[in-house]
Amino acid sequence: MKKTASFFILFMVLFQFSGRAQGVRNMQEAGMNNKAIKVGEEQLERDIAELAAFKTKVKGLETALGTKSIEKVKTLKKDIVSDMYREINQSEQKLAQAKQEVVQSQAEVRSSNRELRRSRRDRASRDGDIGDGRDLRDDRRDKRDDQRDAADDRMDLDKRIALASRQKQIMNTLEAFSFSVEPASKEKAIANIRIMNEFIELMEKDIAATKIELAEDKAEKREDRRERFEDRRERRERKRNN
Repeated sequence: MKKTASFFILFMVLFQFSGRAQGVRNMQEAGMNNKAIKVGEEQLERDIAELAAFKTKVKGLETALGTKSIEKVKTLKKDIVSDMYREINQSEQKLAQAKQEVVQSQAEVRSSNRELRRSRRDRASRDGDIGDGRDLRDDRRDKRDDQRDAADDRMDLDKRIALASRQKQIMNTLEAFSFSVEPASKEKAIANIRIMNEFIELMEKDIAATKIELAEDKAEKREDRRERFEDRRERRERKRNN
């Protein structure tokens, strides 16, 4: 009898600890998700403004080159290279964020796996209780959602790695080139203007990626809210059943 009572007390302590730990993880995940959305919205607003200014400078350089205003060309080229340095630095920051999101999403997959294993144990111990069956279905769905989010985050990271790499290549090429009005340098000048326009395209892709990531973060926020509601309901039911 004493052993049975001791086991029951131990079970309740572990259950309460597990519930609190899950609650803390849920709060941490919600906080990180809200922060990611706020940062993403701020970056999007900033990037749109910087893209417009960058386009104006590239267009101005093309015009100055056409009118052979070489001093203006040199000034604009210096400004454009400086902007490219800034964009690459921002890309590095976004890479770090993307890596952190991959780590977070992988942690959420592990957490959903633990929840699923616990639901399976609960159902087996109570011989297929209806409530446990519903919890099991919910946990399987949560696991699929978390796995999809993790795959999306990994894909976003790979795209950002490729984008940052190409940005650096373009900047290094442009920085090493000296514009001239001499006919012999015309083809190289055209080639460098072409890669400046490619850099613009990369900035546009970066903005498009940020919009997609924001949409994914907001969808994940809704999923996490639903999962927290389900976790609270499961904990209440376990307390009643035990």
